[in-house]
Amino acid sequence: MFTKDDFLDYFDQLQKIEIEMHEIYQHLSNEIEHPEYKKLFNQLAKEEKKHESMVQSLKDLFVR
Repeated sequence: MFTKDDFLDYFDQLQKIEIEMHEIYQHLSNEIEHPEYKKLFNQLAKEEKKHESMVQSLKDLFVR
């Protein structure tokens, strides 16, 4: 059986991954010159930011 702390640890790990991926995609978007790839990496960065926000919302459910 998973405890509240187990879930929070899991969500912390997920959130860390989402933040790291956002940073990677944002960096690539900033560095690359090809317009289509720049647009793609920028979109991926935005999606990772949304994912991080969703994970935070899930964590907030457990903290209540």
